[in-house]
Amino acid sequence: MTRLLLADRVKTEADSFLLPLLPALRRAYEVRFISVGPGEALAEAIGWADIAWLEWCWDHAVWATQTGLLRGKPCVVRLHSIEALQTAYPGGIDWTQVDRLITVSDDIAETLLGRFPAAPAPVVIPNGIDMDRFAPGDPDRFKVAWVGHLEPKKNPMLLLQIAHRLHQLDPRATFHVAGAFTDLRTARYLQQMLPALGLGQVVTFDGPVEDMPNWYADKGVLLSTSMYESFGMNIGEAMAVGAFPVVHAFPGADRLWPHECLFASTDDAVALIRAARSGLYRDWVAEHYGLERQTAAILTLLAGLSP
Repeated sequence: MTRLLLADRVKTEADSFLLPLLPALRRAYEVRFISVGPGEALAEAIGWADIAWLEWCWDHAVWATQTGLLRGKPCVVRLHSIEALQTAYPGGIDWTQVDRLITVSDDIAETLLGRFPAAPAPVVIPNGIDMDRFAPGDPDRFKVAWVGHLEPKKNPMLLLQIAHRLHQLDPRATFHVAGAFTDLRTARYLQQMLPALGLGQVVTFDGPVEDMPNWYADKGVLLSTSMYESFGMNIGEAMAVGAFPVVHAFPGADRLWPHECLFASTDDAVALIRAARSGLYRDWVAEHYGLERQTAAILTLLAGLSP
């Protein structure tokens, strides 16, 4: 079998964005997954591989393309939002050593090329939602889910304002947060504002959650307040389980998610939550972002590179 290296610089196999693809990839290729930075271990793994997939356009990708290790060997780089928005790594890549560059949305592709015009035009392959894993639940329309690291770019400050306004109108609504506190400034702000807004019994912080399908099962609404998402896996996963998506209209959101689910103001978000009906978008997610669509696109791309 063709040997496929998956080198994820940022995440381990257990939490990698590649995890849902691994069963299909392992049926088609001899797969080796590593999570290392530049150096001997990465060099040895590239030497082993017939095809190298570098997950994240990070320092390992810069190093691998600049050292000559990839010369004559098909290479894929998949780039996420943080590299295009917040790092200089794409400017250090020797793009002549990269056969395919992948992003998960058109907006990220356009943002990348705006900052780094020397980069090749990316292949856009959206993320896939595992419809079997995220099976229909028993949603309660008064339970609102919020998912993500508690840090400024996810905009939990807006969550509190929406929760406060909705609680004034309908005290039955509760908000449930899955995610770790990753920014001390944000944590201290939320700790002060929760009692100040009278939300101590309204907003619950569940911390990092391992079994997300079970956690989503009784949530009737998914609220996304993020300032920006390249895709927004939590949105699609919650929709698959049955939650109604209420999504802050971040740049590019209108090309990813149903227009009728987007909001700009706090009042718009509250109105959407109050009118939410569960179970409406499972078929929509399956049609647009079912895992089999992503898997087929990835396998087709790799088949075109096989040595």
